[in-house]
Amino acid sequence: MLLLLGLRWGRAAFATDYPPDIQQALRDLPQPAFSRAERIRSAFIGPAFLLALLGAVVWATWQRLNANPAYGFGQAYLMALAVFAAFAVIDLLFVDWLVICRLRPAGIVIPGTEGCAGWSDYRFHLREQFSVKGLAALVVVPALVAGVVVLLH
Repeated sequence: MLLLLGLRWGRAAFATDYPPDIQQALRDLPQPAFSRAERIRSAFIGPAFLLALLGAVVWATWQRLNANPAYGFGQAYLMALAVFAAFAVIDLLFVDWLVICRLRPAGIVIPGTEGCAGWSDYRFHLREQFSVKGLAALVVVPALVAGVVVLLH
């Protein structure tokens, strides 16, 4: 929910995640793309979304270790990886491809970028998921979560 809310009311938090043509259109706008209020909202929505995602991964991993106290780092890592990967698939299919590329509600399109092809670029979102940064996050974040949960459990 926070991600969907962020697409509408915290667009500035995701400004560096837009396709290149949209980022270029934002730079070319005669006025700032985001109001002061939107930048302030984004400063809260972006981190809240990341904390909620991280919290869900930590909670699921903690519950997995509670199910069997003999489980160690390997099981914790697999659980964290599964939750993080499930989020990545949901984000790609529903948020990116369905909401952004297909439905494209007017509230998420930044004024001045309406004609950009990036709003319909399905491959951009797929490439981002399989980029070095995306794959590194998919491997490293669950390892960090698993390590912390095992230490605290």
